Amino acid sequence: MKKTFFFSILILVSVITACNIGGQAEEVKPLFIGANKVFDQTIADESKQLVLSMEEVVEVKGVNKEENIYIAAKVKQFDRFFLDRIRNEAHDKIKKRFPEANVHVSTDKKVFLELEKLERKIYQNKINKENVEKQIKKIEDFMTG
Repeated sequence: MKKTFFFSILILVSVITACNIGGQAEEVKPLFIGANKVFDQTIADESKQLVLSMEEVVEVKGVNKEENIYIAAKVKQFDRFFLDRIRNEAHDKIKKRFPEANVHVSTDKKVFLELEKLERKIYQNKINKENVEKQIKKIEDFMTG
């Protein structure tokens, strides 16, 4: 009886640790767009770096237009319980670095995906200023409700 209980526990522990080892993700680097695109994205690039320095954040996407900075962060699974705190901390870090900017931070997956699409289009020069403004307006609407 004791042997079967011991082996059951041993197998359970082995399965759990094996799942954790396989589940570790690679570090994802943000897409840095720079100044040579439709809009100068150096502010967004710097903001992404600030947010990515947070322990809870796994991946980050973002763009800026004039004094507006739009950032979406992907958070570690366990840290999803603390989304408000993470958003506030990210907002404060960016606001401290760029006090004159209007900072918009989200942890919503839809906003993350839309910012990712917009980043790619800006990076590949496949979008003009007018369409960037439309996309940003759409993303802003997602962020507000």
